[in-house]
Amino acid sequence: MKFFRCLPIRPKATTSAVLNIFDDVVVFHLFSALLLIAGNAVQPAAAADNAARETPVVLAIRAVEPSIVSLFVVRDGSIGAGSGTILHPAGLVLTNNHVVPVDEGFALVGGTTPNQQKPKKFKVWGRYPERDLAIVRLLDSADHAAAVTSSSADLMNGETVIVAGNPGGRGLAFTSGIISATSVLAGAPNALVMTNYKVDHRPRFIQFDAASNGGNSGGPLININGQVVGVVSEKIYQEQNVGFAIPIDAVYQLIKHLVEPELRSGSTTGISVAAKAGPAVIQSIAADSAAQEAQLRVGDVITSLNKYPVRHTIDWNLQLSLILGQNKPISLTVLRDGTEHSVTLRPQPAQPWPAISIEDTQLVAGLRYEMCHGQFSLLPDFAKQTIVGTGVVQSVELAGVQRKQNDYFAVAFTGFVKVPEDGVYRLTLQSDDGSRMWLNDQLLIDNDGNHPPLGVGRMAFLQGGLHSVRIEYFQGNGGAELGLTIRKAGDAMPESEAAVSSEKPTATAFEYFHQAAPLN
Repeated sequence: MKFFRCLPIRPKATTSAVLNIFDDVVVFHLFSALLLIAGNAVQPAAAADNAARETPVVLAIRAVEPSIVSLFVVRDGSIGAGSGTILHPAGLVLTNNHVVPVDEGFALVGGTTPNQQKPKKFKVWGRYPERDLAIVRLLDSADHAAAVTSSSADLMNGETVIVAGNPGGRGLAFTSGIISATSVLAGAPNALVMTNYKVDHRPRFIQFDAASNGGNSGGPLININGQVVGVVSEKIYQEQNVGFAIPIDAVYQLIKHLVEPELRSGSTTGISVAAKAGPAVIQSIAADSAAQEAQLRVGDVITSLNKYPVRHTIDWNLQLSLILGQNKPISLTVLRDGTEHSVTLRPQPAQPWPAISIEDTQLVAGLRYEMCHGQFSLLPDFAKQTIVGTGVVQSVELAGVQRKQNDYFAVAFTGFVKVPEDGVYRLTLQSDDGSRMWLNDQLLIDNDGNHPPLGVGRMAFLQGGLHSVRIEYFQGNGGAELGLTIRKAGDAMPESEAAVSSEKPTATAFEYFHQAAPLN
Protein backbone atom coordinates (compact mmCIF):
# COMPACT_ATOMS: atom_id res chain seq x y z
CA MET A 1 0.00 0.00 0.00
CA LYS A 2 1.28 3.45 -0.89
CA PHE A 3 0.99 6.41 1.45
CA PHE A 4 0.08 9.73 -0.08
CA ARG A 5 3.02 12.05 -0.55
CA CYS A 6 3.61 15.41 -2.17
CA LEU A 7 4.44 15.03 -5.84
CA PRO A 8 6.27 17.51 -8.06
CA ILE A 9 4.21 19.28 -10.70
CA ARG A 10 4.73 17.58 -13.99
CA PRO A 11 4.66 19.53 -17.25
CA LYS A 12 2.77 16.74 -18.89
CA ALA A 13 1.10 13.83 -17.21
CA THR A 14 0.95 10.50 -18.93
CA THR A 15 -1.98 8.11 -18.50
CA SER A 16 0.08 5.76 -16.36
CA ALA A 17 1.19 8.64 -14.17
CA VAL A 18 -2.38 9.82 -13.68
CA LEU A 19 -3.43 6.31 -12.70
CA ASN A 20 -0.55 6.09 -10.23
CA ILE A 21 -1.57 9.41 -8.63
CA PHE A 22 -5.23 8.31 -8.48
CA ASP A 23 -4.15 5.10 -6.81
CA ASP A 24 -2.21 7.04 -4.20
CA VAL A 25 -5.20 9.37 -3.54
CA VAL A 26 -7.61 6.46 -3.13
CA VAL A 27 -5.23 4.77 -0.72
CA PHE A 28 -4.90 8.02 1.33
CA HIS A 29 -8.65 8.53 1.64
CA LEU A 30 -9.14 4.90 2.58
CA PHE A 31 -6.46 5.13 5.27
CA SER A 32 -7.88 8.42 6.58
CA ALA A 33 -11.31 6.87 6.80
CA LEU A 34 -9.95 3.93 8.73
CA LEU A 35 -8.15 6.27 11.15
CA LEU A 36 -11.36 8.29 11.61
CA ILE A 37 -13.40 5.14 12.27
CA ALA A 38 -10.79 3.85 14.68
CA GLY A 39 -10.66 7.21 16.48
CA ASN A 40 -14.41 7.37 16.81
CA ALA A 41 -14.41 3.82 18.09
CA VAL A 42 -11.77 4.61 20.76
CA GLN A 43 -13.60 7.69 22.08
CA PRO A 44 -16.94 5.96 22.73
CA ALA A 45 -15.05 3.04 24.27
CA ALA A 46 -13.27 5.40 26.67
CA ALA A 47 -16.51 7.21 27.43
CA ALA A 48 -18.27 3.90 28.01
CA ASP A 49 -15.44 2.81 30.29
CA ASN A 50 -15.74 6.04 32.33
CA ALA A 51 -19.48 5.64 32.52
CA ALA A 52 -19.04 2.13 33.85
CA ARG A 53 -16.62 3.42 36.46
CA GLU A 54 -18.92 6.24 37.54
CA THR A 55 -21.05 3.98 39.66
CA PRO A 56 -23.85 5.26 41.90
CA VAL A 57 -21.38 5.13 44.80
CA VAL A 58 -18.93 7.36 42.93
CA LEU A 59 -21.69 9.85 42.09
CA ALA A 60 -22.90 9.91 45.70
CA ILE A 61 -19.38 10.57 46.99
CA ARG A 62 -18.86 13.29 44.41
CA ALA A 63 -22.04 15.03 45.54
CA VAL A 64 -21.16 15.11 49.24
CA GLU A 65 -17.35 15.32 49.22
CA PRO A 66 -17.07 19.15 49.39
CA SER A 67 -19.22 19.12 52.56
CA ILE A 68 -17.13 16.69 54.62
CA VAL A 69 -14.85 18.14 57.28
CA SER A 70 -11.85 16.62 59.04
CA LEU A 71 -11.74 17.93 62.61
CA PHE A 72 -8.73 18.15 64.91
CA VAL A 73 -8.49 19.23 68.55
CA VAL A 74 -5.36 19.78 70.62
CA ARG A 75 -5.69 18.44 74.13
CA ASP A 76 -3.10 17.59 76.77
CA GLY A 77 -0.31 17.92 74.24
CA SER A 78 -1.82 15.49 71.72
CA ILE A 79 -4.00 15.89 68.64
CA GLY A 80 -7.37 14.16 68.49
CA ALA A 81 -9.17 13.59 65.21
CA GLY A 82 -12.80 13.35 64.19
CA SER A 83 -15.15 14.19 61.36
CA GLY A 84 -18.17 16.33 60.55
CA THR A 85 -20.61 17.44 57.87
CA ILE A 86 -21.34 21.01 56.77
CA LEU A 87 -25.08 21.67 57.10
CA HIS A 88 -25.07 25.44 56.49
CA PRO A 89 -22.99 27.53 54.03
CA ALA A 90 -21.79 29.73 56.90
CA GLY A 91 -19.70 26.75 58.02
CA LEU A 92 -21.97 25.15 60.62
CA VAL A 93 -20.82 21.57 60.96
CA LEU A 94 -22.61 18.60 62.54
CA THR A 95 -20.44 16.19 64.53
CA ASN A 96 -20.36 14.05 67.68
CA ASN A 97 -20.07 15.73 71.05
CA HIS A 98 -17.22 13.42 72.06
CA VAL A 99 -15.19 14.60 69.03
CA VAL A 100 -14.89 18.08 70.56
CA PRO A 101 -13.95 17.71 74.26
CA VAL A 102 -12.68 21.29 74.08
CA ASP A 103 -14.44 24.28 72.53
CA GLU A 104 -12.08 25.03 69.66
CA GLY A 105 -9.88 23.30 67.11
CA PHE A 106 -8.85 23.08 63.46
CA ALA A 107 -10.57 21.76 60.36
CA LEU A 108 -9.77 20.68 56.80
CA VAL A 109 -12.64 20.87 54.33
CA GLY A 110 -13.28 18.45 51.49
CA GLY A 111 -11.01 15.91 49.87
CA THR A 112 -8.14 18.13 48.75
CA THR A 113 -4.73 16.72 49.67
CA PRO A 114 -3.99 17.99 53.20
CA ASN A 115 -0.67 19.59 52.29
CA GLN A 116 -2.54 21.74 49.77
CA GLN A 117 -4.95 23.09 52.38
CA LYS A 118 -4.74 25.74 55.04
CA PRO A 119 -6.32 24.64 58.34
CA LYS A 120 -9.40 26.58 59.37
CA LYS A 121 -10.16 27.33 63.00
CA PHE A 122 -13.49 26.33 64.46
CA LYS A 123 -15.38 26.88 67.68
CA VAL A 124 -18.20 24.91 69.27
CA TRP A 125 -21.55 26.46 68.38
CA GLY A 126 -23.79 24.13 70.41
CA ARG A 127 -23.86 20.79 72.22
CA TYR A 128 -26.32 18.11 73.17
CA PRO A 129 -24.09 15.71 75.12
CA GLU A 130 -26.94 13.40 76.19
CA ARG A 131 -27.26 12.25 72.56
CA ASP A 132 -23.59 12.78 71.64
CA LEU A 133 -24.27 15.56 69.14
CA ALA A 134 -22.59 18.92 68.58
CA ILE A 135 -22.46 21.78 66.09
CA VAL A 136 -19.20 23.61 65.40
CA ARG A 137 -18.66 26.71 63.27
CA LEU A 138 -15.77 27.23 60.87
CA LEU A 139 -14.22 30.64 61.56
CA ASP A 140 -13.79 31.85 58.01
CA SER A 141 -15.79 33.92 55.54
CA ALA A 142 -16.07 31.26 52.85
CA ASP A 143 -19.41 30.20 51.38
CA HIS A 144 -19.28 26.46 52.02
CA ALA A 145 -21.09 23.66 50.23
CA ALA A 146 -23.79 22.29 52.54
CA ALA A 147 -24.76 18.62 52.44
CA VAL A 148 -28.33 17.52 51.79
CA THR A 149 -30.05 15.63 54.60
CA SER A 150 -32.72 13.00 54.04
CA SER A 151 -34.83 11.04 56.53
CA SER A 152 -33.82 7.90 58.39
CA ALA A 153 -37.43 6.80 58.84
CA ASP A 154 -37.61 4.81 55.60
CA LEU A 155 -34.18 3.16 55.57
CA MET A 156 -34.03 -0.41 54.28
CA ASN A 157 -31.92 -3.32 55.46
CA GLY A 158 -29.41 -4.08 52.72
CA GLU A 159 -29.42 -0.67 51.04
CA THR A 160 -26.05 0.78 50.09
CA VAL A 161 -24.51 3.34 52.42
CA ILE A 162 -21.24 5.23 52.45
CA VAL A 163 -19.12 6.31 55.42
CA ALA A 164 -17.10 9.50 55.02
CA GLY A 165 -14.59 10.80 57.50
CA ASN A 166 -11.10 11.27 58.81
CA PRO A 167 -9.94 7.81 59.95
CA GLY A 168 -6.71 7.91 61.89
CA GLY A 169 -6.51 11.66 61.30
CA ARG A 170 -5.21 11.05 57.75
CA GLY A 171 -7.82 13.24 56.07
CA LEU A 172 -10.91 12.45 54.08
CA ALA A 173 -11.55 8.85 53.09
CA PHE A 174 -14.64 6.89 52.03
CA THR A 175 -15.84 3.33 52.55
CA SER A 176 -19.07 1.68 51.48
CA GLY A 177 -21.27 -1.17 52.63
CA ILE A 178 -24.87 -1.84 53.53
CA ILE A 179 -27.29 -1.11 56.32
CA SER A 180 -27.18 -4.19 58.53
CA ALA A 181 -30.08 -3.13 60.76
CA THR A 182 -32.20 0.00 60.51
CA SER A 183 -32.97 0.20 64.24
CA VAL A 184 -30.68 -1.18 66.92
CA LEU A 185 -31.41 -0.66 70.62
CA ALA A 186 -28.80 1.22 72.60
CA GLY A 187 -27.72 -0.41 75.85
CA ALA A 188 -29.92 -3.46 75.35
CA PRO A 189 -28.64 -6.67 77.01
CA ASN A 190 -29.78 -8.99 74.20
CA ALA A 191 -32.78 -9.52 71.93
CA LEU A 192 -34.32 -12.25 74.09
CA VAL A 193 -34.31 -10.10 77.24
CA MET A 194 -35.77 -7.19 75.29
CA THR A 195 -38.92 -9.20 74.57
CA ASN A 196 -39.90 -8.39 78.19
CA TYR A 197 -39.95 -4.64 77.46
CA LYS A 198 -43.07 -3.80 75.49
CA VAL A 199 -42.67 -0.07 76.15
CA ASP A 200 -39.03 0.83 75.57
CA HIS A 201 -37.49 4.28 75.22
CA ARG A 202 -33.88 3.43 74.49
CA PRO A 203 -32.26 5.49 71.72
CA ARG A 204 -32.06 3.70 68.38
CA PHE A 205 -29.01 3.46 66.12
CA ILE A 206 -28.41 2.48 62.51
CA GLN A 207 -26.06 -0.51 62.21
CA PHE A 208 -23.86 -0.67 59.09
CA ASP A 209 -20.96 -2.81 57.88
CA ALA A 210 -18.86 -0.21 56.01
CA ALA A 211 -15.40 0.10 57.54
CA SER A 212 -15.09 2.81 60.19
CA ASN A 213 -12.22 3.56 62.53
CA GLY A 214 -11.02 6.06 65.08
CA GLY A 215 -11.44 9.50 63.48
CA ASN A 216 -14.64 8.57 61.61
CA SER A 217 -16.75 9.66 64.58
CA GLY A 218 -19.01 12.58 63.73
CA GLY A 219 -18.84 11.99 59.99
CA PRO A 220 -21.88 11.26 57.86
CA LEU A 221 -23.57 8.03 56.92
CA ILE A 222 -24.66 8.69 53.34
CA ASN A 223 -27.25 6.96 51.16
CA ILE A 224 -26.80 6.17 47.47
CA ASN A 225 -28.35 9.54 46.56
CA GLY A 226 -25.56 11.41 48.35
CA GLN A 227 -27.84 12.43 51.24
CA VAL A 228 -26.94 12.30 54.93
CA VAL A 229 -29.03 9.72 56.81
CA GLY A 230 -26.96 9.37 59.99
CA VAL A 231 -24.02 10.50 62.10
CA VAL A 232 -21.31 7.86 62.55
CA SER A 233 -20.77 7.56 66.29
CA GLU A 234 -19.29 4.27 67.48
CA LYS A 235 -18.40 0.65 66.73
CA ILE A 236 -17.92 -2.65 68.49
CA TYR A 237 -14.23 -3.43 68.31
CA GLN A 238 -14.71 -7.05 69.42
CA GLU A 239 -16.93 -7.77 66.40
CA GLN A 240 -16.37 -7.65 62.67
CA ASN A 241 -17.85 -4.86 60.55
CA VAL A 242 -20.22 -3.48 63.18
CA GLY A 243 -20.59 0.29 63.16
CA PHE A 244 -23.37 2.49 64.52
CA ALA A 245 -24.77 5.83 63.42
CA ILE A 246 -27.21 8.20 65.11
CA PRO A 247 -30.24 8.46 62.79
CA ILE A 248 -30.54 11.86 61.11
CA ASP A 249 -34.15 12.06 62.33
CA ALA A 250 -32.72 12.43 65.86
CA VAL A 251 -30.95 15.58 64.63
CA TYR A 252 -34.24 16.98 63.32
CA GLN A 253 -35.76 16.32 66.75
CA LEU A 254 -32.89 17.84 68.72
CA ILE A 255 -31.49 20.63 66.53
CA LYS A 256 -33.35 23.33 68.49
CA HIS A 257 -31.84 22.08 71.74
CA LEU A 258 -28.43 21.81 70.09
CA VAL A 259 -28.19 25.51 69.22
CA GLU A 260 -31.05 27.16 71.22
CA PRO A 261 -31.09 30.28 69.01
CA GLU A 262 -33.63 32.21 71.09
CA LEU A 263 -32.24 31.48 74.54
CA ARG A 264 -28.66 32.15 73.48
CA SER A 265 -29.49 35.40 71.66
CA GLY A 266 -31.92 36.76 74.23
CA SER A 267 -34.52 37.39 71.50
CA THR A 268 -37.69 35.48 70.70
CA THR A 269 -39.83 34.95 67.61
CA GLY A 270 -42.70 33.05 69.22
CA ILE A 271 -42.47 30.41 66.48
CA SER A 272 -42.25 26.69 67.16
CA VAL A 273 -41.39 24.59 64.10
CA ALA A 274 -42.19 20.89 63.83
CA ALA A 275 -39.14 18.93 65.02
CA LYS A 276 -39.12 16.30 62.27
CA ALA A 277 -37.96 15.65 58.73
CA GLY A 278 -39.90 17.45 56.04
CA PRO A 279 -40.92 21.09 55.50
CA ALA A 280 -40.55 23.65 58.28
CA VAL A 281 -44.18 23.76 59.39
CA ILE A 282 -45.19 26.18 62.15
CA GLN A 283 -46.81 24.02 64.83
CA SER A 284 -47.48 26.67 67.49
CA ILE A 285 -47.32 30.44 67.97
CA ALA A 286 -46.84 32.04 71.37
CA ALA A 287 -49.40 34.58 72.55
CA ASP A 288 -48.38 38.25 72.30
CA SER A 289 -45.26 37.26 70.38
CA ALA A 290 -43.49 38.67 67.33
CA ALA A 291 -45.01 35.86 65.26
CA GLN A 292 -48.52 36.75 66.38
CA GLU A 293 -47.90 40.43 65.61
CA ALA A 294 -46.76 39.42 62.10
CA GLN A 295 -50.03 37.48 61.68
CA LEU A 296 -48.30 34.16 61.08
CA ARG A 297 -50.48 31.10 61.45
CA VAL A 298 -50.14 27.53 62.64
CA GLY A 299 -49.68 25.39 59.53
CA ASP A 300 -47.70 28.02 57.60
CA VAL A 301 -44.67 26.47 55.89
CA ILE A 302 -41.50 28.57 56.23
CA THR A 303 -39.60 28.54 52.92
CA SER A 304 -36.98 31.24 53.53
CA LEU A 305 -35.43 33.24 56.37
CA ASN A 306 -33.58 36.44 55.42
CA LYS A 307 -33.52 35.06 51.84
CA TYR A 308 -31.85 31.84 52.96
CA PRO A 309 -33.84 28.80 51.69
CA VAL A 310 -35.44 26.84 54.52
CA ARG A 311 -36.18 23.19 53.72
CA HIS A 312 -36.70 21.86 57.23
CA THR A 313 -36.22 22.54 60.92
CA ILE A 314 -32.43 22.13 60.69
CA ASP A 315 -32.23 25.02 58.21
CA TRP A 316 -34.60 27.11 60.33
CA ASN A 317 -32.71 26.71 63.59
CA LEU A 318 -29.20 27.06 62.13
CA GLN A 319 -30.09 30.20 60.18
CA LEU A 320 -31.93 31.62 63.17
CA SER A 321 -28.87 31.01 65.37
CA LEU A 322 -26.81 33.14 62.97
CA ILE A 323 -29.09 36.16 62.66
CA LEU A 324 -31.27 36.40 65.76
CA GLY A 325 -28.64 38.06 67.92
CA GLN A 326 -28.32 40.99 65.49
CA ASN A 327 -31.40 42.70 67.02
CA LYS A 328 -32.80 43.53 63.57
CA PRO A 329 -36.11 42.74 61.87
CA ILE A 330 -35.99 39.49 59.95
CA SER A 331 -37.78 38.57 56.74
CA LEU A 332 -39.74 35.36 56.27
CA THR A 333 -41.37 33.76 53.29
CA VAL A 334 -44.15 31.34 54.13
CA LEU A 335 -46.38 29.14 52.05
CA ARG A 336 -50.04 29.30 53.07
CA ASP A 337 -52.79 27.52 51.14
CA GLY A 338 -50.51 27.29 48.11
CA THR A 339 -49.68 31.02 48.10
CA GLU A 340 -46.38 32.60 49.16
CA HIS A 341 -46.46 35.44 51.67
CA SER A 342 -43.60 37.75 52.66
CA VAL A 343 -43.53 38.67 56.33
CA THR A 344 -41.35 40.98 58.41
CA LEU A 345 -40.77 39.72 61.94
CA ARG A 346 -39.53 41.92 64.76
CA PRO A 347 -38.04 39.69 67.49
CA GLN A 348 -38.84 40.61 71.07
CA PRO A 349 -36.54 40.53 74.11
CA ALA A 350 -36.72 37.22 75.97
CA GLN A 351 -38.35 37.29 79.39
CA PRO A 352 -37.25 34.97 82.21
CA TRP A 353 -39.57 32.58 84.00
CA PRO A 354 -40.52 34.61 87.08
CA ALA A 355 -39.49 33.38 90.50
CA ILE A 356 -42.04 32.59 93.18
CA SER A 357 -42.38 34.91 96.16
CA ILE A 358 -42.36 32.96 99.44
CA GLU A 359 -41.28 34.12 102.87
CA ASP A 360 -38.07 32.41 104.00
CA THR A 361 -39.76 31.61 107.29
CA GLN A 362 -42.11 29.27 105.44
CA LEU A 363 -39.29 27.23 103.92
CA VAL A 364 -37.53 24.10 105.16
CA ALA A 365 -34.43 22.64 103.51
CA GLY A 366 -34.92 19.65 101.22
CA LEU A 367 -37.58 18.19 98.92
CA ARG A 368 -40.60 16.22 100.04
CA TYR A 369 -41.10 12.81 98.47
CA GLU A 370 -43.87 10.25 98.31
CA MET A 371 -43.43 6.67 97.14
CA CYS A 372 -45.64 3.90 95.81
CA HIS A 373 -45.08 0.29 94.69
CA GLY A 374 -45.93 -1.25 91.34
CA GLN A 375 -44.57 -2.66 88.09
CA PHE A 376 -44.55 0.24 85.63
CA SER A 377 -43.49 0.71 82.03
CA LEU A 378 -44.35 4.42 82.17
CA LEU A 379 -44.71 6.85 85.05
CA PRO A 380 -47.95 6.28 86.95
CA ASP A 381 -50.61 8.78 87.94
CA PHE A 382 -49.59 9.30 91.57
CA ALA A 383 -53.09 10.51 92.47
CA LYS A 384 -54.34 6.99 91.74
CA GLN A 385 -51.58 5.16 93.63
CA THR A 386 -51.36 3.99 97.22
CA ILE A 387 -48.60 5.96 98.92
CA VAL A 388 -46.45 3.65 101.06
CA GLY A 389 -43.76 6.07 102.18
CA THR A 390 -42.98 9.76 102.58
CA GLY A 391 -40.02 11.82 103.73
CA VAL A 392 -37.54 14.57 102.91
CA VAL A 393 -34.29 14.42 100.89
CA GLN A 394 -31.71 17.17 100.44
CA SER A 395 -31.20 16.67 96.69
CA VAL A 396 -32.65 14.85 93.70
CA GLU A 397 -31.32 11.36 94.31
CA LEU A 398 -32.47 7.95 95.46
CA ALA A 399 -29.97 7.43 98.27
CA GLY A 400 -32.06 9.28 100.81
CA VAL A 401 -35.37 7.65 99.89
CA GLN A 402 -36.35 5.14 102.55
CA ARG A 403 -37.69 2.01 100.86
CA LYS A 404 -38.09 -1.68 101.59
CA GLN A 405 -37.52 -2.85 98.01
CA ASN A 406 -35.02 -1.94 95.33
CA ASP A 407 -37.25 -2.69 92.34
CA TYR A 408 -40.77 -1.92 91.17
CA PHE A 409 -41.48 1.40 92.83
CA ALA A 410 -42.11 5.03 91.90
CA VAL A 411 -41.31 8.22 93.75
CA ALA A 412 -42.27 11.89 93.31
CA PHE A 413 -40.23 14.82 94.68
CA THR A 414 -41.80 18.25 95.19
CA GLY A 415 -40.55 21.58 96.45
CA PHE A 416 -38.50 24.52 95.22
CA VAL A 417 -35.07 25.05 93.70
CA LYS A 418 -33.21 28.26 94.48
CA VAL A 419 -31.66 29.92 91.42
CA PRO A 420 -28.86 32.29 92.51
CA GLU A 421 -29.29 34.94 89.77
CA ASP A 422 -31.05 35.75 86.51
CA GLY A 423 -29.70 33.78 83.58
CA VAL A 424 -30.02 30.95 81.10
CA TYR A 425 -29.54 27.58 82.81
CA ARG A 426 -29.12 24.09 81.45
CA LEU A 427 -30.92 21.38 83.40
CA THR A 428 -30.16 17.70 82.82
CA LEU A 429 -32.28 14.91 84.29
CA GLN A 430 -30.65 11.49 84.13
CA SER A 431 -32.37 8.33 85.20
CA ASP A 432 -32.63 4.56 84.97
CA ASP A 433 -35.62 3.99 84.40
CA GLY A 434 -38.11 6.76 83.54
CA SER A 435 -38.40 10.30 84.89
CA ARG A 436 -40.02 13.66 84.24
CA MET A 437 -39.46 17.18 85.54
CA TRP A 438 -41.92 20.06 85.89
CA LEU A 439 -40.61 23.57 86.53
CA ASN A 440 -43.13 26.20 87.59
CA ASP A 441 -45.89 23.72 86.74
CA GLN A 442 -44.67 23.34 83.14
CA LEU A 443 -43.30 20.06 81.84
CA LEU A 444 -39.67 20.84 81.04
CA ILE A 445 -38.02 17.41 80.71
CA ASP A 446 -39.60 14.16 79.59
CA ASN A 447 -37.32 11.16 80.15
CA ASP A 448 -40.07 8.58 80.67
CA GLY A 449 -40.08 4.88 79.79
CA ASN A 450 -37.89 1.84 80.39
CA HIS A 451 -34.28 2.60 79.55
CA PRO A 452 -30.73 2.31 80.90
CA PRO A 453 -29.00 5.39 82.39
CA LEU A 454 -30.11 8.13 80.01
CA GLY A 455 -30.08 11.90 80.28
CA VAL A 456 -32.31 14.56 78.74
CA GLY A 457 -31.19 18.19 78.85
CA ARG A 458 -33.12 21.42 78.41
CA MET A 459 -32.32 25.10 78.76
CA ALA A 460 -34.47 27.73 80.49
CA PHE A 461 -34.20 31.48 81.11
CA LEU A 462 -34.84 31.81 84.85
CA GLN A 463 -35.19 34.75 87.18
CA GLY A 464 -33.10 34.52 90.31
CA GLY A 465 -35.05 33.18 93.26
CA LEU A 466 -37.28 30.20 94.01
CA HIS A 467 -38.92 28.06 91.32
CA SER A 468 -41.34 25.25 92.01
CA VAL A 469 -40.12 21.84 90.94
CA ARG A 470 -41.68 18.39 90.69
CA ILE A 471 -39.70 15.33 89.63
CA GLU A 472 -41.25 11.90 89.14
CA TYR A 473 -39.31 8.66 88.75
CA PHE A 474 -40.05 4.96 88.45
CA GLN A 475 -37.81 1.93 88.76
CA GLY A 476 -38.41 -1.36 87.00
CA ASN A 477 -35.72 -3.88 87.77
CA GLY A 478 -31.94 -3.88 87.59
CA GLY A 479 -30.01 -0.65 87.98
CA ALA A 480 -31.65 2.32 89.67
CA GLU A 481 -30.39 5.86 89.12
CA LEU A 482 -31.70 9.41 89.35
CA GLY A 483 -29.84 12.71 89.23
CA LEU A 484 -30.39 16.35 88.30
CA THR A 485 -27.66 18.78 87.27
CA ILE A 486 -28.13 22.51 86.80
CA ARG A 487 -25.47 24.82 85.45
CA LYS A 488 -25.53 28.30 84.01
CA ALA A 489 -25.11 28.51 80.26
CA GLY A 490 -21.69 29.84 79.39
CA ASP A 491 -20.05 28.26 82.40
CA ALA A 492 -17.31 25.80 81.54
CA MET A 493 -18.84 22.41 80.82
CA PRO A 494 -17.40 19.66 83.02
CA GLU A 495 -14.87 17.71 80.97
CA SER A 496 -16.75 14.48 81.56
CA GLU A 497 -19.97 16.01 80.25
CA ALA A 498 -18.24 17.47 77.19
CA ALA A 499 -16.48 14.27 76.26
CA VAL A 500 -18.78 11.45 77.32
CA SER A 501 -22.52 11.72 76.81
CA SER A 502 -23.38 8.87 79.16
CA GLU A 503 -21.35 10.15 82.12
CA LYS A 504 -23.28 10.28 85.40
CA PRO A 505 -24.26 13.89 86.27
CA THR A 506 -22.02 15.62 88.77
CA ALA A 507 -23.35 17.07 92.02
CA THR A 508 -24.58 20.65 92.02
CA ALA A 509 -24.55 23.40 94.63
CA PHE A 510 -28.18 24.38 94.04
CA GLU A 511 -30.35 24.39 97.15
CA TYR A 512 -33.75 22.73 97.44
CA PHE A 513 -36.57 23.63 99.81
CA HIS A 514 -40.12 22.67 100.62
CA GLN A 515 -42.86 24.63 102.29
CA ALA A 516 -43.36 24.00 105.95
CA ALA A 517 -46.70 22.57 106.99
CA PRO A 518 -49.04 25.29 108.25
CA LEU A 519 -49.59 25.58 112.00
CA ASN A 520 -52.99 24.51 113.32
